[in-house]
Amino acid sequence: MKRTLLYIHLILLALTSCQSEIPVPEQGDCYLELNLSRVGVAKRQTRAIDNDLALKILDNKGDVYIQYRAGSVPNKLVLSPGTFTIIAYTENQESWSKANEGRGEACYYGSCQVVMEFDQTTYANLQVPMTNYAVSLALPEYFHDFFPWYTFSLKSGFRQTTIKEGEKAYFDAEEGGFTYQLTATNTDQITHHTSAINYKKVDKGKCYQMTYYYGTDDNSGGLDIEIKDNMEDEDIEVPL
Repeated sequence: MKRTLLYIHLILLALTSCQSEIPVPEQGDCYLELNLSRVGVAKRQTRAIDNDLALKILDNKGDVYIQYRAGSVPNKLVLSPGTFTIIAYTENQESWSKANEGRGEACYYGSCQVVMEFDQTTYANLQVPMTNYAVSLALPEYFHDFFPWYTFSLKSGFRQTTIKEGEKAYFDAEEGGFTYQLTATNTDQITHHTSAINYKKVDKGKCYQMTYYYGTDDNSGGLDIEIKDNMEDEDIEVPL
């Protein structure tokens, strides 16, 4: 009887030993594939990541999990399981209004949330919107021949700047619109100017083109204005 119990004990030990050597299967990785682009900006279709966008990923506590500078964002990442917030943005969040000698530049910021699970690939396609708006100027044909000197002034909030035809000025939509005025001096040294006008209805991501044309009979020799607003649409050079 004792010998039988000994055999059973040895068999149990052997089974326990064999079980401890069986590897526990590992769970698969969590893959995140990104497609990041700016709204209204042409890009190469072969590129999944806009080179001008930086990336920041926050965990469910709001802490930075990982981040990349613009131009170095990979299109595929391995993350831990859980819920994450993806933030794509241009790196001029604090400096856009000072760029281009105070005329400013476009600023972009967008976010979305993803849930990562083991052994799955999650896809995030994020169209990043522009957070400010632009104002441009269009002058009538032969304007520069008739009016060699002109100034187009813009003001919004505490910012004031001037632009020439072909340039753009960028402003914060939260400032509540902009004031514009054109002053032009012709070849006879006679100065014409429009009254300062406040344009209040502005939206993020828009480009407001101020189009001037020559005066009517009631405004002989003067300048009239037409306002056109279009979605901001700029072509950028994307490195191969």
